Amino acid sequence: MEIKEDAEKILEEFSKTLETIPELDETQYIVDNVNLTREDKVDKTNPKRIMKNAKTDKNGNITVKKADWVA
Repeated sequence: MEIKEDAEKILEEFSKTLETIPELDETQYIVDNVNLTREDKVDKTNPKRIMKNAKTDKNGNITVKKADWVA
């Protein structure tokens, strides 16, 4: 019963605390960045640099780890 009494005491104190918070009008934020888009652009890539970091087999094919969730 001690836990129930403690819980009731906490709720009572919380309710009293909530009563001290002033009521405010709803706040609305007006921003100009709704539905902003950017122009697509293609960056130049360097295939040699990409391949330098990729793991390859003896034929030069890129090898990757099979996903753990695939049976």
